[in-house]
Amino acid sequence: MTRERADGASRFRSFFCDATGFAPYEWQVKVAIEGLPGVLAVPTGLGKTEGVALAWAWRRAGGADEPRHLVYCLPMRTLVRQTVERLDQYFEALKQKRSLEVSVYQLMGGAVDEGWARWPDKPWVLVGTQDQLLSRALNRGYAMSRFEWPVHFGLLNNDCRWVIDEVQLMGPGLWATAQLDWMRQKRFPCVKPCRTTWMSATVGPGFLATTDRTRDGFGVMSAIALPIDSDPHPEMKLRRAAKRTVEWFTNGNDVASEVKQKHQRGTLSLVVCNTVDTARKVFSALPDSQPKVLLTSRFRRQDRDEHERRLLEFEAKRRAEERKRDSEGRLEDRGKPIPDDDGLVCVSTQVVEAGVDISAYQLWSELAPWPSVIQRLGRLNRDGRNNEAKAWFWETPERDGGKKAQERIGPYDAEDVERAKKLLDALILLSDKPFAEAIKDLEQQHAGDAEKALQPKLAPMPRALDVHGLFSTERDVHGGFTDVSAYVRGTGPDADLTVFWRDWRGTAPPRGDDLDGPPLDVQNEGCAVPFFHLRDALKARRAVARTWNDEDDAWEHVAPRDLCPGMVIMLHRDVGGYDARLGWTGEKDDVLGDVPRVGRGRALRDDERTEAGYWASLDTHLADARSEAGRLCAALGLDDEDQMFPRIRTAIIEGAALHDLGKAHPQWQQALPAVSALPGGPWAKCPRVLAVDVRAGDAESVRAEVSKRLDGALALPDETRRPGREERVRLRWAVAEKLKRQTIEGLKGIGGVRWAGHVPFRPRMRHEAASALAMWRRYREGGAPYPALAVYLAAAHHGKVRTVLRATTDRGDDVFGVHRDSDALDLSAGRWPLDFSVAKDGAEGEWRENGFVLTGHGWTGLVADLLGPWRADDETEVGVLPQREPRRLGPFVLAYLEALVRVADWRASERPSASIKPEEVSRGR
Repeated sequence: MTRERADGASRFRSFFCDATGFAPYEWQVKVAIEGLPGVLAVPTGLGKTEGVALAWAWRRAGGADEPRHLVYCLPMRTLVRQTVERLDQYFEALKQKRSLEVSVYQLMGGAVDEGWARWPDKPWVLVGTQDQLLSRALNRGYAMSRFEWPVHFGLLNNDCRWVIDEVQLMGPGLWATAQLDWMRQKRFPCVKPCRTTWMSATVGPGFLATTDRTRDGFGVMSAIALPIDSDPHPEMKLRRAAKRTVEWFTNGNDVASEVKQKHQRGTLSLVVCNTVDTARKVFSALPDSQPKVLLTSRFRRQDRDEHERRLLEFEAKRRAEERKRDSEGRLEDRGKPIPDDDGLVCVSTQVVEAGVDISAYQLWSELAPWPSVIQRLGRLNRDGRNNEAKAWFWETPERDGGKKAQERIGPYDAEDVERAKKLLDALILLSDKPFAEAIKDLEQQHAGDAEKALQPKLAPMPRALDVHGLFSTERDVHGGFTDVSAYVRGTGPDADLTVFWRDWRGTAPPRGDDLDGPPLDVQNEGCAVPFFHLRDALKARRAVARTWNDEDDAWEHVAPRDLCPGMVIMLHRDVGGYDARLGWTGEKDDVLGDVPRVGRGRALRDDERTEAGYWASLDTHLADARSEAGRLCAALGLDDEDQMFPRIRTAIIEGAALHDLGKAHPQWQQALPAVSALPGGPWAKCPRVLAVDVRAGDAESVRAEVSKRLDGALALPDETRRPGREERVRLRWAVAEKLKRQTIEGLKGIGGVRWAGHVPFRPRMRHEAASALAMWRRYREGGAPYPALAVYLAAAHHGKVRTVLRATTDRGDDVFGVHRDSDALDLSAGRWPLDFSVAKDGAEGEWRENGFVLTGHGWTGLVADLLGPWRADDETEVGVLPQREPRRLGPFVLAYLEALVRVADWRASERPSASIKPEEVSRGR
């Protein structure tokens, strides 16, 4: 070992110990010194999470060429939280001891933390499931508004180190990771490098040999040799010497009785089933007097958290007892049951196979494909302290079902399960040896079957044409969006959508102001449900599913046949289907008790980011956005001299500096609340508006009572309303903060009040479309200090005006509500005339003697030139952009630049350099 390498190893050991409190394994040191490889084959239970995350952080802190962000992709959602909590703990320790700031976020069905998207210039770790991460990497993010898709699409395909863990469980998603990696490296290069590391010791690297990767020299990568068996670390030796005796259990219909009989107090008994239905049945058959938990992916967060908490608390208690025994030198007591404790039985599905750091005393498992068998055994005697650990496997009881049933055993192909049975028979004969040695011998004696068992099955995969087409976030001709579920997890029984429950009177949800319930909190209320199961449940009871239509601002019926993975579906509470102890059951009688009224989703016509809680002038906001964009570019090292992407810094800064030009439009300004009472303008930001509808005769008394309750609110002019025969007055106030639900309910209880709630700001036009029309006019006239890319980035800064400019009124004479008779935008810096010619689809020109002469191009032509073709050898262009300007950027780069302009806008809105709050006006300041 060279001196430089030894010094590096010493520094990393110190860094690792500061983070975790214990010394690293030798393989972890090697990866930190040499860099994260493409394929990392580490047996389960040997610290993969710590190894890759801390190697990445250490290398970045030392100035190595590592992407700014770490994306940790797990195949299953249950216990993603455990990984997040461990990494949070490590990085908090590094913050305290080394002033290293790295935030950790989670992204999984039912828990979607989007704070990471605000910090493209800061290091962070994002831990998520393949459903959430891959759908976002394909610009079709599950359980999120389509208006936010491009932000996540751009950020996750630039400046990230993707770590794909437990690849044997990913199914079709595995091939998608290989193809996306190829596209980032070769076909659609990134502004900031984006790399991938695949981790598993139970899947061969054949999935990397796709046609595209092989053609471009990105084929199969060999796993680097790791010093595992030669590692002198005591913990490594203990784990590698761990024994796991394996036997068959013949009565698969009576697993619960067997577990009840053999469970030992003070230990963890783990039961792993192949389906949620089987897991629920086993769990329900166990006596309630026995401490037990059920782990599946079919829970709402609050219920799932309770089950996870109990499992992790028991594991923490077990580890504490083992540490105590070690400190007291009672090595003979290692692995024995915890005294005076009933222990715990955990019944689970495949979710326990990945990202779960527990060590069971006994294991019962349904027979599954070989990689899953290995992973499940990896949860038995994981720490090597109980060499009396035992596993029992049972075969799925046969069911009638014709040829299709014969081809499948539970969720798996029958061929895969049969091969696993053969290998398990061989393993049983070897299981008196240490598990690592037994597996090594097995792979030598049954090399053919073992190799076949570890090869992933071929599945649909995204090609360059697919990802290029997914750049657009417009609805298709049928009103829907391209379904990417075949690439994410396939369309099999494990493909999920998100369900939540609401209450309303009548057969259909209300519309307009009557949608006054709370917005969906996906993180706490969403429940992942297999879309096939929901489809069958709805058909069986003729129930109705609803999904939000952001164009019509309403909940619309969705037929069972139209359900597909990734959707967010609302059910009426009476449809049932959920039990807090069992999760999704699909049973009509399982009805939730406390369910809120139905509320609204996000709509195209909303302008929610304008409602910042204060007034700010347009000049101030645009100057703030310019400053934020400049700081962002400096932090990311973006400049105009990049040979591949010239002038992108100018495009970002000028796009941000002009993004809200369209807010100067008279229609937009007139929709703002109470601007007539303020000096100056035009304005870019406004407070939120609270409205209270009352009978005309009660207006004065209600106004006095509400004003007394809302300190600092600014009274706005009343509006007259006449629903039916009753004349009402709408009282309005400007407020800085959105009122809590209980406060609004309190206002509804005031005598004479008919309705109370926040009224969204709706100018009935998209201001960013007006910004683009004005910027395009100046660009066409020549002399604009920005490239055409800046026009696109300004248009796209809300994710609502992107690849097309279209009419949104019934008359059809507008561009996203901006009427064609609009003249110019008046700002302090001068007039900005609008140019509607770019909104024409195709090209503008005139016939002359020598033929047709182009005088202008349509918006789709501009986008096509910025995006470029999907084929590498396609040199055709529309011809909108000159050679010296940014063009042929590809979907990843163009979306990334969109994200940066949007982040600059968000930051400018969060910390304005000058603003006026409602209380300042109401109190005369």
